[in-house]
Amino acid sequence: MHSAQRSLGRLAPQSVSRAAAWIRHVTSRHPNEQSVPPTAAVATPEISEDSAAAAAAAAAVAFLGGAAAPPAKAAAAARAAAPTTKAAAAATGSLPAVEIRSARATDSGMQVTWSDGERSTFHREWLFRNRLENLFHSGQNLMDPTERCHATVTSVTQVGARDGGGSLIVHWADDPNLQSSTFPALYLRQLSHSLGSRAVEEAARKPKPLMSSDEIPTVEHASLQSEGGVKAWLELVNRHGLCLVKNVPREEGAVSRVAERIGPVMNTIYGKQFDVVAVADPINVAYSTLGLVMHQDLVYYESPPGLQLLHCMRFDQDIMGGESSLADAFHAAEILRERDPKAFATLSRVPATFQKIHYDRPDPVHLQYRRPHIQVNDSGAVISVFWAPQFEGPLHAPEEDVEEYFRAYHLLADIFDEHSSHQVIIKRRLEPGDLLCFNNRRMVHGRTPFSQEGGGTVTSGGRHLQGCYVGMETYINRLRVLQHLEIAPEHRSPGIPISRVSNGDHA
Repeated sequence: MHSAQRSLGRLAPQSVSRAAAWIRHVTSRHPNEQSVPPTAAVATPEISEDSAAAAAAAAAVAFLGGAAAPPAKAAAAARAAAPTTKAAAAATGSLPAVEIRSARATDSGMQVTWSDGERSTFHREWLFRNRLENLFHSGQNLMDPTERCHATVTSVTQVGARDGGGSLIVHWADDPNLQSSTFPALYLRQLSHSLGSRAVEEAARKPKPLMSSDEIPTVEHASLQSEGGVKAWLELVNRHGLCLVKNVPREEGAVSRVAERIGPVMNTIYGKQFDVVAVADPINVAYSTLGLVMHQDLVYYESPPGLQLLHCMRFDQDIMGGESSLADAFHAAEILRERDPKAFATLSRVPATFQKIHYDRPDPVHLQYRRPHIQVNDSGAVISVFWAPQFEGPLHAPEEDVEEYFRAYHLLADIFDEHSSHQVIIKRRLEPGDLLCFNNRRMVHGRTPFSQEGGGTVTSGGRHLQGCYVGMETYINRLRVLQHLEIAPEHRSPGIPISRVSNGDHA
């Protein structure tokens, strides 16, 4: 059972069925199905209380492609449409986000009861440190880290609960410099620590598994000339882990120009841009005709590239083989967890050695980094996978871990094998003009060996891909900014949840 669903078992009975139904809704939808965009507005009088149950998790639908509307606009639209049922609200695309039933002061801080029955407790120290008046206009928190909260919460006043801008005013005592603080309702709901809220966030962050039977989502290169087109593209990458850009001009440097629609190209030991083409004396097995086992690039970096972009410049018809292979490493890790929990735990604990030690090249390289193949957060959710067999050095672990490590290692390797019954591998022969963009942290990739029909040597560029990388922070920053530009500033933190991208973020 998923950790988010396990959390539901500890909720109040009236919250369980609603939260569970919403989690099933957002996690089972077909990837090509159009989602209903949530609003960031507080529920209005015309919207029934039943629809507020779904509203408790409204942000979760964002990972299916929804985008929140500005609160004032959303509230106005909701009032104009005057839906009376959840179905009617969904039809207008105006699902409410939050509605407060009650709020009261407690010995430790404040307790809020939401319209769906969920309760959230906010400690006075948390409220003290996260007052909006502490924030500089750049978003930085101006709190002195040595400052303690000596104030107590004496009462809580609810204001504007029915006008699309509902807030709670916290009244303080025992501190002459602190009288009251205002917290928008949506801000509190997004940052709630309650079990129900955490379960919903977990559902929103968990990527939808990519299977071998799934189609690779595609966009046209022309669409990337607009900001809306870039947003749609990056949301597909976030949701599925990859996206194919069609009809990219077969021009030198086109791959970098596409990448720059996201942000600066990442400079690595292979430069800012590289050519994947068979050469006589390759400095990397990728520059040969050999097959490549499933792997991620540059895992020996402390921060491996976030996105990899590969642009097919040439792929002659007489080239046999050379198909690109991809698999969802998150999905593979979950298969291992279900199949053999002990093996999963071992690969989450014992660090592997990733390395690139190569002195016989123009710019010698000596990089090593040790980390487990799988990383989980405090709730046990997979947040990173690292897999690069061709760049693994000798295992350096306690003697008692060695045998179990290799047993677990082979089980995961078997899942990534193309003959595995788990069917996690997607294969595609790229066509000239195709540009494959994928999350290098979430997806593993490889290729089949290739040769020229008739036995000729493939060193004349018959299969030529041009590639580059974008840093994970660059990608996530661009996606989040595009998603939040139309949201009121007070609702941008933490904002719309996105699927996990395998960067170790514990959220």
